[in-house]
Amino acid sequence: MKMEPRIANRIVRNILLSLFIYALPVLLMLLTFYFTGQRPWEKKPVPAAQVSK
Repeated sequence: MKMEPRIANRIVRNILLSLFIYALPVLLMLLTFYFTGQRPWEKKPVPAAQVSK
């Protein structure tokens, strides 16, 4: 069964839009780390016993 070109274009557009929306938070996080210089993965976690309540 042949798909109409209009429908095929909508499917491709929706796939690309979904991928962009999915990747946007990760890209924004990396961009924030780049501009602020933060490197949270380099900090050592504080043990639970030392955390004050």
